Amino acid sequence: MRTWTPVLIQKGENLAREGEIEKAIAKYQEAQELDPTVKITADSWNNVCWFGSLHRQAAKVLEACKNAVALASETEKGMFRDSRGVARVMTGNTQDAIEDFQAFIESTDSDNNKKQRQGWIKDLQAGKNPFTEEEIERLLEE
Repeated sequence: MRTWTPVLIQKGENLAREGEIEKAIAKYQEAQELDPTVKITADSWNNVCWFGSLHRQAAKVLEACKNAVALASETEKGMFRDSRGVARVMTGNTQDAIEDFQAFIESTDSDNNKKQRQGWIKDLQAGKNPFTEEEIERLLEE
């Protein structure tokens, strides 16, 4: 049975990319039922968080986002807080989203990513949602 758990987790990640969030989470749960010792990684939870948010199902993935941040190593936390920030914007939690994006900015070496997140923060502080249809499509293609 345990040999199936990585397959189920990978299926869950693929389903999340396709926007099938409930099915993705169900695959993770199935893996945990088959092998209660299986550990869903921070990366796997982050995958559901990121794609669920971009597929406009942020309310369904907030727990996955929380799991990703909780399980992340110190070097990964900023990246996973970035994903949680997107979910928080999509669920109307602007202030906490700004804090998450700020944590990402402080943790990344990418000037392009810093500039992008600073733009998101500026929009949020101005009362605008930076996640237009065009921005979401661009992020999904990355």
